Amino acid sequence: MMEKEKKKILIELKNVDKEFGDKKVLNNVNLKIEKGDFVTLLGPSGSGKTTILRLIGGFEWTTRGEFKFNGIDIKDLPANKRDVSTIFQDYALFTHLTVSGNIKYGLKLKRYPKTDVKEEVLKKLDENKVKWSLYAKEKMLELDKQQEEYINELNNSKLSKLKKAKIQRWLDDSDFKYSYWENYVHAKTEHFEKRHLTRKITKQEMEKEVSEIIKIVGLEGNENKNINELSGGMKQRVALARSLVIEPEILLLDEPLSALDAKIRQKMQQLLRSVQKKLGITFIFVTHDQDEALELSDKIAVIRDGEIEQYDSPKFIYDYPVNKWVANFIGDSNFFEAEFIEPGKVMILNHVIETIHNNFEKNEKLDGLVRPEDIVLSRKIKSHYHGTVVKSTYKGSYYFIEVKIGEKIILAETIENFELNEEVYVHWTKEALHLMKKDRKGF
Repeated sequence: MMEKEKKKILIELKNVDKEFGDKKVLNNVNLKIEKGDFVTLLGPSGSGKTTILRLIGGFEWTTRGEFKFNGIDIKDLPANKRDVSTIFQDYALFTHLTVSGNIKYGLKLKRYPKTDVKEEVLKKLDENKVKWSLYAKEKMLELDKQQEEYINELNNSKLSKLKKAKIQRWLDDSDFKYSYWENYVHAKTEHFEKRHLTRKITKQEMEKEVSEIIKIVGLEGNENKNINELSGGMKQRVALARSLVIEPEILLLDEPLSALDAKIRQKMQQLLRSVQKKLGITFIFVTHDQDEALELSDKIAVIRDGEIEQYDSPKFIYDYPVNKWVANFIGDSNFFEAEFIEPGKVMILNHVIETIHNNFEKNEKLDGLVRPEDIVLSRKIKSHYHGTVVKSTYKGSYYFIEVKIGEKIILAETIENFELNEEVYVHWTKEALHLMKKDRKGF
């Protein structure tokens, strides 16, 4: 059997900090995003998810750390020089233009490869690359020496706090200069190619591209409508078409569906996913909606207080959260105080039961998790846990039942209803119980 082809790392954030004055909003963020993935940044308000998106888009600068795009540190590169397009919450459409006019707007800057490039032009580019590379290496060596001096000075224990802060600012600034020279050859090459190897898009090519993207996002028949005539969902389609028609390598989406009602939002979720799969563009999506994240994403980065708590597939994060906070943020949960007795044995609610876990210390205090859909309620089959139904809510295809065991409330999803005050036994399989280390922040 052939090994699965490894995807290319398109974006990498390495040890990224972001500070606004004295406030640190991102702390040592490390994140790798593979080409063609739909990645969601998920977290509560103020967690730092939008700041990460803005760093990728070039709307904010990192305070320190590396931001790599296709292996090159581009943290000093302005937004208009990045192969990125952004859809904001308010769509940012031009109300004086039609649907077609809005989509064409970005295409005016798009260029097509020339078909009649002379051999001497390509030779000149190769010669220039050698010169640019030597010049950039010379500048980076100068910066290496400067940064080494700064670091040695920073390690001097006799320095005042104020002096250390000043040196750190010098280091941060020199790191941006270093990033500029790392990207120098690429930037100069891109400028040369744009000037000598490409041409402006023609009117006919522009009309063809607009027509194709309109079909993809389902805007046929609305080409000549004014933006103010459109519903929220249709405006979102225009914003999507305008961003996609320029063929960015990355599309950033900052909670673009938050203003839509539930039905339209669901349709737009389906459209986003289908378009992303069809075009193969890397989508980076910001939301605080857990269901949206689970439904849309190839990977989710769960963010809390400026740090990435967990980064993995939706299923893995749901089934195997790293701590109680992540588990609570992703879906409904039953949490238990647990004590690890020995491999395969754990104590929960004063009873020793089986577990598949064997990698904890004896008598270690843990958090236990069982999802409501994994809880089984029974009237006849006995178990360690026996309780009383205190609430039943009909959810259409299932009932959401609350059972009280002592002082503990257990949540269960069942297709069978149970009456209030009915006594039931509570079961789960050993595979359904997930044990986690105690949350380091004390959630």
